[in-house]
Amino acid sequence: MLKKCIWVYFVLMIALLLNGCNSTKDYWDNDDLDTSSEPLEIIENQTIEELTNASNEEEDIYAYIDSYIDGMTLEEKVGQIFMAAFRHNGENLPVTYLDEKTKELIKSHHLGGIIFFAENIDTVEQTKKLINNMQAISKTPLFIAIDEEGGIVSRLNSSNGMPATKLPGNKVLGMTENPELAYKVGKLLGRELSSLGFNMNLAPVADVNTNPNNPVIGERSFGDDPHKVGKMVGKMVQGIQEQNISAVVKHFPGHGDTSLDTHKEAVTLHHNSERLNAVEFHPFKSGIQKGVDGVMLAHIIVPNITDNNLPATFSEIIIEDILRNQLKHKRLIITDALEMAAISKHWTSEEAAVLAFQAGADILLMPASLEKAYNGLLRAIREGVIPETRLEDSVRRILMIKYERGILDFEEAMIDPYNILGSQEHLQIVEEIYQYNNK
Repeated sequence: MLKKCIWVYFVLMIALLLNGCNSTKDYWDNDDLDTSSEPLEIIENQTIEELTNASNEEEDIYAYIDSYIDGMTLEEKVGQIFMAAFRHNGENLPVTYLDEKTKELIKSHHLGGIIFFAENIDTVEQTKKLINNMQAISKTPLFIAIDEEGGIVSRLNSSNGMPATKLPGNKVLGMTENPELAYKVGKLLGRELSSLGFNMNLAPVADVNTNPNNPVIGERSFGDDPHKVGKMVGKMVQGIQEQNISAVVKHFPGHGDTSLDTHKEAVTLHHNSERLNAVEFHPFKSGIQKGVDGVMLAHIIVPNITDNNLPATFSEIIIEDILRNQLKHKRLIITDALEMAAISKHWTSEEAAVLAFQAGADILLMPASLEKAYNGLLRAIREGVIPETRLEDSVRRILMIKYERGILDFEEAMIDPYNILGSQEHLQIVEEIYQYNNK
């Protein structure tokens, strides 16, 4: 047994050394993940061959991603950074099918992702067809994202032709103080979105609602206790991602104690690092420990942390020092919509794209002008303002998530959504939430 343990240790050390030399591997290391170790006897029962094969498989994946990047043009790499919305066409009608203008914008900007809104959703068949047609014209398969939080933020429930489950929302769910119900709701959301062809959910909200006058978070939050909110966030993330949907916790560094709305104006949060660590950061830590695929940034100003009046979206201290290094989030960082007034009133689309990307964001969501933002970032890289290696860092993170979620091998889902959406099983979960609160 001792001899076998020595051999296992030797193989593991070799694997770690090999992985340490690989640039891609560094992005996925997370020393702070709250996962229990496998018992020693299970590790001992693994053969050297199995351990070696696992290491070789990892190396093959990293090599595949790097090879994929090597085959991309600069324009295609820049396109992966952008997630656009197409809510209305040139005639100001809702985009419910892939018209020629939308098709051209997706192809000419080599988009990495598209976010759907209520305007894009009419019926089950229409939504699936729109998603599949968008994927069919994209050289690199797309993130197809949506804000499906439940409660007042539900794009699916906006249409009478979409029989999705109507959820009570995070405030009601949080009142149960039962993380297992959050897990069930996460699985429910993941199943319904996956059945339609979505692969990313910009949820759950990880904000701690400590300000009763908050105009933008309110009942979207699980509550005002950071530890209880953290438990609910972690379990919902787990449920969503078990259905192969990328979850994105939002809005970092925490929008719960604000009295203004970044959709309309600049918002300042005057908390210091001790307060943020104790309250605002806690649910985000929980999501990160569960391996959440993405964290969304808020456009809030935190002058006691950044020593300036730039929003968190443009702050290297917030993104790199805190989110990457302190909280150990190695996966995707996504901006909130750059068209929001907190950004668009003060910076051009070009400026916003360059500043957010320089600060460390991987995905730029909904710039006010897609064309200007794309060309601005492309020009900054061509002129050496931003190194191409920095661009490839983000593209590598994006492609790794797309690989892990099976997006790079996109195939139209064959599951019948009508067997999933609003199913009896899902309705029973909703009933369980209400019954739990009525005890």
